[in-house]
Amino acid sequence: TSFDRRKNLGNFQRHYQRFLEGAKERGVSEEVADRIFKKFNGHYMFPEAHAFAFGVTAYHMAWLKYYYPLEFFVGIFNQQPMGFYNLETLKEDAKRHGVLVLNPDINHSLDKCVIKDESLLPGFLKVDGLGEAAAAAIIEAREWDGPFVSLPQTMQRTGLQREAIENLIRAGALDSLVTTRRDAIAEVGLYYRPKSAQLPLQLPVEQDRLLLPAQTTWEMMEDEYRSLGFYPRGHIMEMLRLELDDRIATSQDIVNLPDGTPVTVAGLVVRRQRPLGKAVYMTLEDECGHSPLVVWPQVYERLRLVLRESLLVVRGTVKRQEGTMNILVQQARSLKGLHKLPPSKNWA
Repeated sequence: TSFDRRKNLGNFQRHYQRFLEGAKERGVSEEVADRIFKKFNGHYMFPEAHAFAFGVTAYHMAWLKYYYPLEFFVGIFNQQPMGFYNLETLKEDAKRHGVLVLNPDINHSLDKCVIKDESLLPGFLKVDGLGEAAAAAIIEAREWDGPFVSLPQTMQRTGLQREAIENLIRAGALDSLVTTRRDAIAEVGLYYRPKSAQLPLQLPVEQDRLLLPAQTTWEMMEDEYRSLGFYPRGHIMEMLRLELDDRIATSQDIVNLPDGTPVTVAGLVVRRQRPLGKAVYMTLEDECGHSPLVVWPQVYERLRLVLRESLLVVRGTVKRQEGTMNILVQQARSLKGLHKLPPSKNWA
């Protein structure tokens, strides 16, 4: 009210006068004291400064994302882990903004993510089991002796541990050098020799190679989730959608549904949050976007074991309020998928 504003201004003026008097007693001129007080006043304190800083940061990020999406997502990928979402969610957002995310490449990737052919090329540090030393070994060997031309030559020149080589294969980083990833994994066992002072004998291994069945798209996807934490070419829900009932909606299908509409959705859990209120807030991700969920306490108690799963099918009703849309959860069941999926971000 106007009375409250006048009261606050009066309090402000009294503090100002006290500050000037105290400064004068300590030999500080009124001009200097006035300049100092203006830096610490009731019109711009921590809450306002905090909000302003977040607002400016949000504006800068939105501007970069709109005008330079490729550079924006390269920078965001290189700052992980941080923030609200995992790499799979960030990759999906990049796709929706026209950014193509590639698989890492043994002959082109660096330690961090870079731009290649107007696409995002993941760095070696995004591959599970590869640290800075392993990434440096690959890059140094490439700089000294040129591109890698085969799997055994790559193993010999880099001296990487077996797990690191196998994860590079699973991530697709050696696709340009091998016939199939499954054959390459098998060949690692034939070529690998623990590092020692004695040079290994380069014995022929052709006679020991096995004829293995080709990997399915699902198996390749599972390997990439396991080794990278994301699937560059798509999303697990694209694969699972083929097996789901047609009545299970996508996140895009529910955008314009009216309040109170019964709906069933499915997806990967990317967020669980329980703020000061009683409800649990969750986010499901599918191949089209996100579905926001609200789980009331009595429902959560009944479904808490199921809601810990990574992939869910959820039934509920659309709730629209003050420009927001959520699905009020009534039922949920687990949707079995992969053994290792991108983890959700959970806050108690």
